[in-house]
Amino acid sequence: MSSGQQPQSMSGGQQPQSMSSGQQPMAGQEIQSGQSFENHLTNELRIALEDFTELSHVADWCAKMCASEGPQLATCAAICRDIAELAEFNEKLIARDSMFGPEVADTFVRIAEEGLPELRQFQQHPHVAETITVIDRTIDSCLTLLETVEGGQQMGGQQMGGQQMSGQAMGTQQPSGGRTR
Repeated sequence: MSSGQQPQSMSGGQQPQSMSSGQQPMAGQEIQSGQSFENHLTNELRIALEDFTELSHVADWCAKMCASEGPQLATCAAICRDIAELAEFNEKLIARDSMFGPEVADTFVRIAEEGLPELRQFQQHPHVAETITVIDRTIDSCLTLLETVEGGQQMGGQQMGGQQMSGQAMGTQQPSGGRTR
């Protein structure tokens, strides 16, 4: 299927094995199309992507630290794990220019803001304090990005702006939509 890309790769003999790992072909694609990917990112997208990347790592580390410190930090660990996974999911959606990116980014902001009061109860722990700082920064860059999308500027395609408006409307309608299913 991707034989059009394989001849450009210097490790052509390794392609079938790397296809099973799932990550190596992506790395090859980044090398081959990295410039075009970078060129299509707005400053707001680039900043949000960097913040989501950092947050996914910091929150995952924090979750592990909290889990190792005992049951008193169990809720903190669970929140950090959820935040880390949401950040990683947002990274993936930005990278593939998903039309659902704004909706998931909006969900991230809502969940992160709901989790912050609980995390602040444990901010005396350095790993929690660092995670709070990165969450705050990521929320800010995400809100800036969402405002840019709402303003009619493109995140990647014109669908993004339309999805943001739908995402906000769905945010208020989601509970009833979930019950009818």
